Amino acid sequence: MTLTRPMGLTTHVLDTARGCPAAGLRIDVSEVSADGRARLIKTVRTNADGRTDVPLFGPGEMEAGQYELLFHVGAYFRATGSAVTDPPFLDLVPVRFAAAAAGGHYHVPLLVSPYGYVTYRGT
Repeated sequence: MTLTRPMGLTTHVLDTARGCPAAGLRIDVSEVSADGRARLIKTVRTNADGRTDVPLFGPGEMEAGQYELLFHVGAYFRATGSAVTDPPFLDLVPVRFAAAAAGGHYHVPLLVSPYGYVTYRGT
């Protein structure tokens, strides 16, 4: 059996404070211009598994360029009843990255707690 990797852009958000997927977390997906301005393309929410129901960009939808995923972690942690400061230490977590070539697969996971986060290029 040959497994094919999905194309486009995907993410997976894990709540490391509670040890579970971050369900219901809002993510704004933007394209970033050469002058650094972000243009909102879409807003999505994570499902019960901390993923989106469909890729953020499907096959052939993502061009080479700069992008930003803006994770609304402050609202997520408030909604879960987690102990957070007011205002929260982390409210919005922007992850800007470059897609070097169109047609590739980019996976941008986020491991997050109310006080820290880690991201990387996944597979």
